[in-house]
Amino acid sequence: MSEIKTLDLRNLPPPERHGKIMEMWNALGEGDVLRIINDHEPKPLYYMFSAEYAGLFEWNYEKQGPEEWIFTIKKLSGNGEKKEKVKKLLRDLKSLKDLEELKEEAKDVLKSVSPAELALIEQEMIQEGVSRQEMRKLCDVHLEILRENLEEIEMELEPGHPIHTLMEEHKMILNFLDRLREVNERISTAKSFDEVEDELELLVHIAEHLVEADKHHEREEAVLFPALKEHGIVEPPEIMKEEHDELKPRKKELYRIAKEWESYEYSEFTGRIKKLADYIVEELPKHIYKEDRILYPLAVQTLPEELWDEIKRRCDEIGYCCFTPQ
Repeated sequence: MSEIKTLDLRNLPPPERHGKIMEMWNALGEGDVLRIINDHEPKPLYYMFSAEYAGLFEWNYEKQGPEEWIFTIKKLSGNGEKKEKVKKLLRDLKSLKDLEELKEEAKDVLKSVSPAELALIEQEMIQEGVSRQEMRKLCDVHLEILRENLEEIEMELEPGHPIHTLMEEHKMILNFLDRLREVNERISTAKSFDEVEDELELLVHIAEHLVEADKHHEREEAVLFPALKEHGIVEPPEIMKEEHDELKPRKKELYRIAKEWESYEYSEFTGRIKKLADYIVEELPKHIYKEDRILYPLAVQTLPEELWDEIKRRCDEIGYCCFTPQ
């Protein structure tokens, strides 16, 4: 006989709700039902279950607002089989060398996994004990496997939508990175400051705009990431913030050294610039790719439509980059 367990979320702080739901869901047997009482429409939770447990749950409403929402989620047979296969694969993929050996198996296992589903599985693995640092290393391998599928992702967003703005800013930042790569190469192969007067001016310009992009990161960290966490998506934004924290000081140091070039001997100057620029042009595009192809689609899929106006208002209060397209 099916067992029905009831969870009243109304008295739980929002950050604790997702964890409690998943704790009770994972404890259910096949055919058991989780009955949830909530104080707002649970559409983000439904989208999450649709991504992670497609075909493996049954969702029904007992009451649909306006102040109280009561719904049931029934666990169907076979739940978690695909997820466990994905987890095992991700644990086996420790390096790009492993990727070459397991590429065909990986493609077969992951071909039906959406970016949102992958992000949630990785989040669950972190909650089970995999460190964020280890997961960040694995992310690059996962992205390599999913690259073909991810390239097909297109979101139909109107100009002015917060995610559309963030993605347009990414295009500008990638353009700056292309120019930084070229300038870095010319400065590295020259012999003196006299040979690279134009490049020095351009380097300052590029570095200044990369620091200006901190406003882009601030909108993510102060508005988008907390909204995701309130709707149960915790680990992906935490990983992105860790990457911000590693990139920001390097961008600022690049800008400082570029402005103060007269204080250095040329060999010391080029050595410092090359080290910083090499890191930034290697890591920042990967970070942008993960946000464009995984985090942003996850946000659009998870966050309620009515929340985006408030997100836009708060982004407007923080402000935009000097290069943000109108």
